[in-house]
Amino acid sequence: MFAKTTAPALLALMLTACALTPEQQAARAAAQQRAQQALQVHLASQCDADTAALMREQYEQRSYPSAQVKRDFEQRYQAKINNTMFQACYKMAWQNYLAQRRLERIEMFYDDDDWFFPRPFYRSPFRPIFW
Repeated sequence: MFAKTTAPALLALMLTACALTPEQQAARAAAQQRAQQALQVHLASQCDADTAALMREQYEQRSYPSAQVKRDFEQRYQAKINNTMFQACYKMAWQNYLAQRRLERIEMFYDDDDWFFPRPFYRSPFRPIFW
């Protein structure tokens, strides 16, 4: 009888102990957003340092002294972002980033199990010649 009532209670306790609180979820979401923004600024800096600085300033969401200053910033930001050369460079930087990540995943997949499944073109000095 004790095991029938205790097991579900312990299971519920363990599941609630592993659950994230709303504060933890908000902190993770904020950290993920900051990481995405940092990546975008990094990719933009490969193309144009001024545009990257404008993007960083846009993400900081600082207050402006007047509406005119804010409007001027938004016009400069739009002009830099909508530049066709910048867009082409940024697209190429993004594709390069994705290709690097895919290559890293492929390398991790193939380099993970070499000790158990040796590749045919790899010859270990400890493996017999006839194998």
